[in-house]
Amino acid sequence: SGVARQASKLLTPRLVAKRTGVMCCDIQERFVPLIKNMDSVVLCSKWVLSAARELKMPVIATEQYPKALGSTVKEVKAELEGAHMFEKTQFSMLTETVVETVKKQENVDTWVIIGIESHVCVQQTVLGLLEMDKHVFVLADAVSSQYIGDRYIALERMRQAGAVVTTTESAIFELLGDFKHPLAKKLSKGGKGRPECGLPQGLPQASGKL
Repeated sequence: SGVARQASKLLTPRLVAKRTGVMCCDIQERFVPLIKNMDSVVLCSKWVLSAARELKMPVIATEQYPKALGSTVKEVKAELEGAHMFEKTQFSMLTETVVETVKKQENVDTWVIIGIESHVCVQQTVLGLLEMDKHVFVLADAVSSQYIGDRYIALERMRQAGAVVTTTESAIFELLGDFKHPLAKKLSKGGKGRPECGLPQGLPQASGKL
């Protein structure tokens, strides 16, 4: 029916490496002791950035006022070789230069978001990308905030706005598509020993009820 066809157009497509990029938001040293479940953010961010490098996906990374907040956590920075790196003071990653970089990725219509804080810089970046008609996937175990409530509600708001909220392992396996993929065995090891991400059982439903 026409209604069914219209609904299908609104669905976010599956993750496909050749049309997907990763945006890494402000995973900086100053935040390490402050952010809830930062160990999950760091490990899962390393994992998806490693996958992006292996799959030759574009990566954009930002640092929020590094003079005061420090540089990117070194474990994450080690995975950012070849990434587009930018400093910023505004909350959204989408500064003028970042928007120009996004537009230059002509074959990329989908962005995977990781970083901090969920309810400020990550959320504003997600809303901005959606306004640019991009598909957005937020990795729930690779984003966080100082307060778990802020993180929880931000994930719901981003979902209501049109982003897909998923997990790092789910996203990586979707990008691979098949365990026969030559990188599947290597990339599947990236999450070994990962900590619990700290989210309560079951995220809010799309209805918005908490």
